[in-house]
Parts: sequence; structure tokens; C-alpha cells
Amino acid sequence: MPEEKQARCNKCGAANAANTNFCGSCGRKFEPVPEAVEAGEEGLYYCYKHPKELTRVTCGRCERPICPKCLVVGSAGVRCKVCARNRTPVRLRGLAHNAATGISGIDTRKVWYLYVWGMIIRFFASLFGRW
Repeated sequence: MPEEKQARCNKCGAANAANTNFCGSCGRKFEPVPEAVEAGEEGLYYCYKHPKELTRVTCGRCERPICPKCLVVGSAGVRCKVCARNRTPVRLRGLAHNAATGISGIDTRKVWYLYVWGMIIRFFASLFGRW
């Protein structure tokens, strides 16, 4: 039996069979990442969004070739603008809860007192336009 060709989802970057209709990871309509077009030299590609721009940089998540106009530098490396949009917001209450329950030896009341005092200070600062 021949091996099925794999392609990456344009939305989430998950690997799927090339002939599927929907992504197995995100559930959206499957649109494969366009194949990188080499520009003669090894490792030299045309940008996926600007077809006349040559580049050697690829997205660290979906491996699309990206030019300097399209790249976003983040803590996890270079990403294309599509992959850089997938951010998860950090919530202060969740961090306080994880700090209080996840680490043994910490008095949980201290963490919650700090959180409550931070909320009180933020409330008063917002009243006077300082925050």
C-alpha cells in the first residue's frame, strides 16, 4: 500500500493527509500550506505572501518561507504573521492560583493576599487616572 502524502494545515500547522477535507486538529476546512518554491540555490525561497521577495528564513511553526516584511520575532523564535496571531492571554488570577497550588511549601494565603492587595491598588489607581 503506498504511503499517503502529508501536508500541514494553513490555520493550525498540524500534519494531515493531503487528500482530507477538514483538519484533524482544528476542525476547519483543510487548506494545505503552499509548498516552498526554490529559487535555484539550495535554501533560497520566495516568500509565501510576496512572490518576488527572496528569503532564507522560514516560520518556526508552519515552515513557510517568510521575508522580513512578514516575519514576527517572538520568544519562541521567528513566526509568520498567521502563526504569531495564535496567542493565549495570560490571566493574573490563573497565575496566582497555579503558584498557590502548584508549589509545595508556600503559604497559599500570602499569594492570595498579594493578589487582593494588587486588585485594591489597581482600583484606586484607576480612579485617579494613573493606570
